[in-house]
Amino acid sequence: MTKTTTCPCGSGHPYLTCCNPFHKGLAPKTAEKLMRLRYSAYALNLPTYIIKTTHPASSQFNHDLSKWSHDVSEFSQHTIFKSLEILDTQEQDHFATVTFVAHLEQDKKDVSFTERSTFEKIKGKWLYRSGLLSAGHAPNLITTNQLRILPLAYYGDPILRKVAEPVAKITDKIRALVEEMTETMDGCNGIGLAAPQVHHSIQLFIIRKPEESKSEQGKPGEVKVFINPTLSEPSSEKWTTSEGCLSIPSIHGDVERPKEITVDYTDLEGVLQKEKISGWEARIIMHENDHINGILFIDHLSKIERRKLEPFINAICKQIHNGTEL
Repeated sequence: MTKTTTCPCGSGHPYLTCCNPFHKGLAPKTAEKLMRLRYSAYALNLPTYIIKTTHPASSQFNHDLSKWSHDVSEFSQHTIFKSLEILDTQEQDHFATVTFVAHLEQDKKDVSFTERSTFEKIKGKWLYRSGLLSAGHAPNLITTNQLRILPLAYYGDPILRKVAEPVAKITDKIRALVEEMTETMDGCNGIGLAAPQVHHSIQLFIIRKPEESKSEQGKPGEVKVFINPTLSEPSSEKWTTSEGCLSIPSIHGDVERPKEITVDYTDLEGVLQKEKISGWEARIIMHENDHINGILFIDHLSKIERRKLEPFINAICKQIHNGTEL
């Protein structure tokens, strides 16, 4: 790059004085700046920068750094990066969203897309977490709602090991917390979230009820709120499948759970409910109910599987709590 080469990020400034200092180590102060830096890193085939600015909870995160780097490089080499258009930015405390249009071309075909990206700040550093995409120019992804995403408690935080206190009364604060938890769950692409995961040690969790379909897990549906739940009558029939957790990002393990469970709980209207639930919904409920009892899904793994995951768990823990890079 020459001193006068325009930066791919769309700032109009020379690359050497625009994105280059950040690609070499300077930390961006805003999520929008990081968005521009990541776009220019893709355009300039700098996979290392993409990797080190990706949140470990991102669906893009890959423990196989060599393969991840190769995939990013392949995408960069076979794509023409025409321009970046920022449509909207919202930033609040440790979370931000940036909606942008990436104008791209591959094999002489337009492959532009619009994305509303979510970013989280950890130890003063912004990281890319997730993105909601739509083909072409899609300004409908812009939201005028105020950001209400709560900071997550990650593995190693003592609150995740505490037995939560019962909810004494359903107040406006509890209702507001449920709304914020719902936005946090959706913003993090989750299907369940317990109050201790957002630093509230109370017996409350929410799930998005899976809709029955031919797919293995189904599609997320309506939000259900469980207050002071009690589980009973687990079925003798059990099944094993992979689970993950927003508080232990990028880690998955096979967990055996009963196929069916009975749950007594209070809903957000203060009405006592009792349901016999099976399948994926039962699994999600058992996973979230574990959280309010200080239990994590990795506690259900075999010693062999837990031992295999330990190095990855420790690496994620260091990155999140100590701010270390991959």
